[in-house]
Amino acid sequence: MYRIEHARILDIPELLEIAVQFWNESPNYKKRPVNLDKVKTQLQALILFPTQGCVLVVKDDNDKIIGVFVGGLQEEWQADSLMAFDYCLFVRANNRGGRAAYMLITAFKEWAKQAGADWIQCGTATGIQTDKTINFYTKMGFEHTGIFLEMKLLK
Repeated sequence: MYRIEHARILDIPELLEIAVQFWNESPNYKKRPVNLDKVKTQLQALILFPTQGCVLVVKDDNDKIIGVFVGGLQEEWQADSLMAFDYCLFVRANNRGGRAAYMLITAFKEWAKQAGADWIQCGTATGIQTDKTINFYTKMGFEHTGIFLEMKLLK
């Protein structure tokens, strides 16, 4: 049986392990070096200051984190509306296809409502099962509104 929780500072070592898995699996992100100190600082800030965002985790019966959603909250640059957004959604590979991602998105939608958000924006830029991720978000009520493009700059 899975349960959803707001992450605690004590969860950070396991979250950093998951971050490394996430980074290594992503064909897009593994092109860049990950800075785990920076990841740790961001997680700490979101856990300690929940008005800026959230870190939601799904744990199994053994208290192991099997999935994580890291979200943010900010006023839109062009309007007075408040936008909740994703930094990261990741479910361990052997736990995909179950309820973990559904539970994380459902909890994030509720968190965003309680935080006063007018909109939620989620996407996929990792290259990990992109088509399945888009289909999942669509089934969760999200609408496809654009495309994300990227370019590496040569130095």
